[in-house]
Amino acid sequence: MAQQNKDLVGEAFELFDSDGDGHLLVSEVASAIRALGHVMTDTDIKNMLKKIGVEGRGGRVDLNRFRQMHSSLPAQNYTRQLEEALRTVDKEGGGFVQASELKHLLTNMGDRLSDDDFNVLLEELDIDSSGRIQFKEFVRLLASGR
Repeated sequence: MAQQNKDLVGEAFELFDSDGDGHLLVSEVASAIRALGHVMTDTDIKNMLKKIGVEGRGGRVDLNRFRQMHSSLPAQNYTRQLEEALRTVDKEGGGFVQASELKHLLTNMGDRLSDDDFNVLLEELDIDSSGRIQFKEFVRLLASGR
């Protein structure tokens, strides 16, 4: 897993090294860190850059420094992040989301699912008589990779 993570960090670096010079600009660092799944403010990233001695808009980060920055970040808990995201749409705080609202979110925002893909996902989920899906069931399904 550590090797896989190391490869992903290198791939993100190369992807955002827009001019291929082996360095990321400060603005590219922020995009690359976020692409690796880290939710960070601009201030958080600016503070990380400052810790490794890179300051100002003209600062540049090589792959070794980028790896150093990334390795200092806590491991991502995608299950927790997903649960937190779902809580934002849980109007009653009961651990459920309306199937219609989930469809809207998954087919219209971010990396969009097609209606057909959503319907396949829906077949795997238990929907109660009120048209709601329990968060834990949804997260379990996604975590199992089914």
